[in-house]
Amino acid sequence: MIQSGDKNIGELSSPAAKSISAHRAFVYSASAPGLGEFYAGYRLRGLVTAALFIFATVWFTRTLFIILSGIMGRFFDSFNGAAPFVLPDVPFLSVGISFFALYFIWLWAMIGAVDAATEHRRRYGEPPQASVAWAVAVAWFCPGSGHVYAGSRRYGYLLFAAYLLAILAVVPAYMQLFHGISQLAGSGELTPNNPYTVINMVHGLVARTEHSFGKLLQASVKYFAIAGTIGALRQRLLETDTRWSRPSAGYGAALVGLGWLCPGAGQLLQKRDTLGWCFLAGYIGSKFLTGFLLRNNFIDVPAADLLDWLSVVIKWGSMAEALFWMIKKGKENKKQEAHFKY
Repeated sequence: MIQSGDKNIGELSSPAAKSISAHRAFVYSASAPGLGEFYAGYRLRGLVTAALFIFATVWFTRTLFIILSGIMGRFFDSFNGAAPFVLPDVPFLSVGISFFALYFIWLWAMIGAVDAATEHRRRYGEPPQASVAWAVAVAWFCPGSGHVYAGSRRYGYLLFAAYLLAILAVVPAYMQLFHGISQLAGSGELTPNNPYTVINMVHGLVARTEHSFGKLLQASVKYFAIAGTIGALRQRLLETDTRWSRPSAGYGAALVGLGWLCPGAGQLLQKRDTLGWCFLAGYIGSKFLTGFLLRNNFIDVPAADLLDWLSVVIKWGSMAEALFWMIKKGKENKKQEAHFKY
């Protein structure tokens, strides 16, 4: 708190009576990076974030314009018969660095805004916010920020760092995808005479990219961020919440939606941690198993597509199980109430 007659340099200058919403700060930064931090009272940090985001946007847009101009020029030359269509050299380093900088600043703006708003509320004695919908949305858009929202700041930033490393691990897979399509275009196999062949070729390249280690790691970090956020929110702020075990059309639909975003999330909200984490581990494990078999050529792409149904069954099984358990638990509660009544 700011002492009378003496203001510490690091303290916020906004009045203590002003209420700051972590939800609003998150939306502001997701829409315009830096605005959420500015709203929460960290004005200088917000301005720096906004300036860096603008710089990264200009850099990435300029690089993308140069690439698209080169591709369109080659395309029209081949369309007019002047030369065969061959993709131009792409400045992968510039594209990768500018895109990663743009995405990183956008993510940093979101987690920084949630952190700033949460810290402001704690500093001025405001009660912590505890919305499951907002916590899941924050964790889904920016893994790690959900933990910060729920009060687990250290784990939040660790997950955020893990997600950034996972993004870097995806880069080789996308580079391989681009090289594969470039080779197909240069070989002349991508012709409109047989569209099904073209579709199968491109689908094979995309499927291998989706089952790459980096892509699966990125998705796994996001799933763990959502599940961990629910666990942290329930333990810290929703210890007495029983809404997810009482039959309700609204909460039933929410359980189905959460299970679709993160298998096992419904069970975690119903305080059945072991089953919830088992569903999540089974879903992620089936994905990594398919990716491992495909990367090492134990199976082909059609077999991988077939094996992917295992993860689909696990996801929909977790959604249905959480819903049926809520209905069953509600009937048991009614029977107990009727028994005690009489």
